[in-house]
Amino acid sequence: MIKVELISCSMKKEIKKFNIYSRIETFFKKVGLNPENGDVLALSGKYLAISEGRFYKLEDVVPTDEAYELAKANDGDPRIAELVLRESEAVMPSFAGIFMASVKGMLQPNAGIDKSNIKEGYVVLYPQDPNASARKIRLFVLDRYGVKVGVVVTDSRIYPTRKGTTGIAIGYSGILPIVDERGSKDLFGKKLKVTKRAIADQLATMVQPIMGESNESRPIVLIRGLSEYVVDGDVEAELSVSYEEDIYFAAIKNYLQGKFYPKKQVRAKDNARKALYQGL
Repeated sequence: MIKVELISCSMKKEIKKFNIYSRIETFFKKVGLNPENGDVLALSGKYLAISEGRFYKLEDVVPTDEAYELAKANDGDPRIAELVLRESEAVMPSFAGIFMASVKGMLQPNAGIDKSNIKEGYVVLYPQDPNASARKIRLFVLDRYGVKVGVVVTDSRIYPTRKGTTGIAIGYSGILPIVDERGSKDLFGKKLKVTKRAIADQLATMVQPIMGESNESRPIVLIRGLSEYVVDGDVEAELSVSYEEDIYFAAIKNYLQGKFYPKKQVRAKDNARKALYQGL
């Protein structure tokens, strides 16, 4: 039998920079538990970012000419466009004021910049270095409680052609982020050729129903029962693929070039989508 527990509680709403380690201690006091070897501590990336002071008052952001140009092409806010440009390796206009940006290899709307769960007139960014922050938290727990845990820094994300958000790991420490199943066998003895399990992302997704997206105020979740994915130290792994290797990018590119089947069954809204994404 496998038993997995997800443990959380409401935490105080934060509006300015704060001590994340103190809040972690508060969390364990409120849930009435101490961490154990093999636990995984999941933290909201936005909560962590606020603790690091990674937020801006929008009226203080001065857009560059490039930001104005990007915003005009996408019917967006030039101030948001400016921050997206600062935080990203590459930016592609999408629609409705949303900028699709590459951040540390992840493709995220608006580079992960968010107006929600921060006071009015402000936006919160990603933590400066989510992996480094996760490592510091892992070492804090080891020093304070004497146990070895994994840490995952989470955010929400969307998938192509799907409604709603799920989870993504933007940082991690002390866990196996990827498990390579290539060469292992399935239930029928067939060898797997391409399968890799995104453990970090799966852990991030697991806690999303508890963390929520609005006013739940549960930015920390303790995962207990998955110690097989917890390791002593950090495991370096590339969690992203290049655009050339990405099956979604390849499919969209082919679609825009008219390579889709059966052509007679393409619906009118698909034609509208094609026009919408001409800029890709």
